[in-house]
Amino acid sequence: MAAHIGATARGLGIGIASIVLGGALTACGSSPLSDQMAPGAQKWVDFETVLSDKDALKHTVPDRAAMPGWEIQKSDVDVKDDGDEDCRGCKVEAGSEFEDGKVTATFDVTTFATKEQAGAYLAKTAAEFEKKAQSPAKLAMPTIGNETVAYGATFRKGPRNVVLMRAGTTVAGVMLQESSDVKQLENLATMLARRVEQTAAGQTPSAALDAG
Repeated sequence: MAAHIGATARGLGIGIASIVLGGALTACGSSPLSDQMAPGAQKWVDFETVLSDKDALKHTVPDRAAMPGWEIQKSDVDVKDDGDEDCRGCKVEAGSEFEDGKVTATFDVTTFATKEQAGAYLAKTAAEFEKKAQSPAKLAMPTIGNETVAYGATFRKGPRNVVLMRAGTTVAGVMLQESSDVKQLENLATMLARRVEQTAAGQTPSAALDAG
C-alpha cells in the first residue's frame, strides 16, 4: 500500500512510505472497511465519478489559497498506469506539500476507475501499515470521506501523523510532520476530502482551512 501512495511523495522529496513503514510506528484509526458514522458526523457523498483529468487533479490538492499562513513547497501530478499490479485501476495521482514554521503538511490524492478498487487499495494499504505497526493504538479521528484510517509515528526528528481516506473513487492522504495535533490533522484531512468531493461534482475546488 504504502509503496504506491509514497511514489508521488518520493518524487516530491517527502517519503511517506519510509515514514509509515520505517522507524517506530504506532498505528491508529477506524477500520478501513467500516462505513458507520458517529452521531453528528459529517455527511459524505459516496460518488462513482471517475476522476481522470490531470488538470482537475492538479487543482484538487490544496493550493496557496486553501492553506492561508502556510508556504507551498512542492506540487506534482502524474498519470498512472492502471495495469499496475500494486494499484489496480489507478488513474491519476497528485500531491502537494506545505510548511508552517517547523510543521510540514503533505497531501496526496490517487484516483481509481471504481470506488471498489479505491476501497480495496485503502484496505491493502491499511493492512500493510498494521503489519508494520508496533503497539497499535486507536486515534480519535472521525470518519472523513467514506472510509478512514489514521496512524501516528514517532521518529528522532519528532512526531509524524498520517490519515488515509477513501472519498468515492479516490484514496487521499494527509501527513503532518513535527506535529502531534490530531485536530489539525483532522481539519486538513476534512479540507482535502471536501476538495475531492467538489471536483467529483464538477466544481472548482474551494474548500480551505478555516472556511467552515
